[in-house]
Amino acid sequence: MDEIKGIKPIHRPAVDPADPIKPINAGFFDETAAGRRMLTFVPDDVGPATAGVFVLPPSGVSAQEMAQRSNWVELAQTEECKERFIVFFLEAENGAWRTGEPLAAPGGETAYLQAAFDLGNERLIYGAHEAKFYLVGYGDGGVIAQKAAAENPAVYAGVAAVGSAPLDQGYLQETGASFAVDLGLFEDTDGLNIPRCTIPVPVFLIGEEPAEQLAQRPEIRYWRAAAGTEDAPRRRDRHILSFVRSKDTAYPIDQDKAAHRVWVGSYPDPLADLGNRLNRMIWKDFLYPVRRWMSEPGGSLRLTEDPIRRLDCEYHYESVGGWMREWYVYLPRQVREAPETPAPLVFACHGYSCSGEIYMGNSGWNRVADRYGFIVICPSAVYGARKGGSSKTAGREEFNAPLPAWNIDLNPDRPDEAVYFKHMLTDAMSRYAVDPGRVFVTGHSMGSMMTQYLAAFLPELFAGAAPCSGVLFHDMYATLTTAPQTAARAQVDLPVWMFGGEKEPWLLPHQPEADNITGRSIQFWWKLNNIPGPPPECFDDGWSVFRDRWHDIVYKKDGVPMVRYTWIDQFPHATNIEMSFRIWEEFFSKFRREADGKLTYLG
Repeated sequence: MDEIKGIKPIHRPAVDPADPIKPINAGFFDETAAGRRMLTFVPDDVGPATAGVFVLPPSGVSAQEMAQRSNWVELAQTEECKERFIVFFLEAENGAWRTGEPLAAPGGETAYLQAAFDLGNERLIYGAHEAKFYLVGYGDGGVIAQKAAAENPAVYAGVAAVGSAPLDQGYLQETGASFAVDLGLFEDTDGLNIPRCTIPVPVFLIGEEPAEQLAQRPEIRYWRAAAGTEDAPRRRDRHILSFVRSKDTAYPIDQDKAAHRVWVGSYPDPLADLGNRLNRMIWKDFLYPVRRWMSEPGGSLRLTEDPIRRLDCEYHYESVGGWMREWYVYLPRQVREAPETPAPLVFACHGYSCSGEIYMGNSGWNRVADRYGFIVICPSAVYGARKGGSSKTAGREEFNAPLPAWNIDLNPDRPDEAVYFKHMLTDAMSRYAVDPGRVFVTGHSMGSMMTQYLAAFLPELFAGAAPCSGVLFHDMYATLTTAPQTAARAQVDLPVWMFGGEKEPWLLPHQPEADNITGRSIQFWWKLNNIPGPPPECFDDGWSVFRDRWHDIVYKKDGVPMVRYTWIDQFPHATNIEMSFRIWEEFFSKFRREADGKLTYLG
């Protein structure tokens, strides 16, 4: 492929301990989706688990021409936020988008978009995060972008259409009345029958007509109904009208009503120069500020919470054990205003391919800390190759591109995570008034493995551990049962609360049985906490139901809940803010470790 804008593909040979989160691959990559081209641009300093923007040029403009003539490459390469973003340039087959295709036309344009989305999710060259995929279409490409979002609304965090024709009313009615199949990390196989038109997608429509006229288009009425916005728009400036939602969402703990919005903008000749004068505004003002986190069926729209620019976290990038390591420290107002008052501390560990930045926004631990007044540390793993990584790629033999992965395999050539966490804790205690008896650890997916690694090897440092999407899956059970660190651990109790989702059978069975890994994980923590009597072999009884979908079972030692497990109805391989609140309110807040190592139950 010819060089574009002088940018050559970069393939770095290995992870560098001096810069272990620098991407292995960068530049342009020619990929194929459904037999058609997808030209992918990866900035040379892109962060892990970054955003992905699918760009659909107008008919007659190829993917390569769009990359050369538009400013999307420049925007991605010069993005001031640390993570930057990846751009996927698509193109019409034979030079013209087929805008009149019916719903889900086999081999059609939306099938191409679905294949491109799946390819962008594969992580074989780069790592984009499922919460941060966006669509931007120009001319006829804007029609296709909206149709792709209408047919698969649960996977996109935002859409912008520039200079596009109105969508057909009949198509919108048929699409809206049909049921969504992909609900975000899982497919509807249980007959939930959620109409596509009820899943909100933030949409920004830009045209030459007056904004008041654009607001009357059928597609704007469709998107507004899905988002539940007010009828009367608000004027952002002389070009843009915004429709916002004022009523609470179905899950207000986990969904931001401010993220449910629809904009219309009026600009003269918006397609001039392929939208270059508008593209930065589209990205910075509309797309980047919203993410679709997976948890509820259809996902949860929330405002982007950049740890540095929005949350004012303290950022650390320091050498620890011969490796540069990254972590974010969140200090809520209560802690900042009373710096001498001892405060609890929660370590929150991200999953494979992610980062501390991702987990701060995904888990919402900062919001829990705002309410209850404790310190949150979100550390980042360094790059390392791991097999698989998602429900769509499970079982594949290929290795993903190196992406952030905790060294839970105890590989001597990779960082010692015990040294890292001890360093962060010591550093925090030197800077802040940390209550040493109320230090806790939690994490999601591979972060749940990191949580259980710490709970098994260093229990004396913590007063509770909560692994989310977190039983001892893959090889972790064998690792912890045979590691000499487990045998040498301090003989202290450590309460553990594990979580699983009904919709992640590719990773863990949500129903514990004596012969599956979920049941064996309960038995493992039962034994490690020296609960009297044999560990359970039958898990049929003792369940309680919380808020109609959380199924809890609790095992006690001398009246103290030491091992808990919860599975959640219609929940994928995910975490959410409600889970973080439950962990603090019902679990972490009830325990402290005394100076002599004994555990005190405050319940």
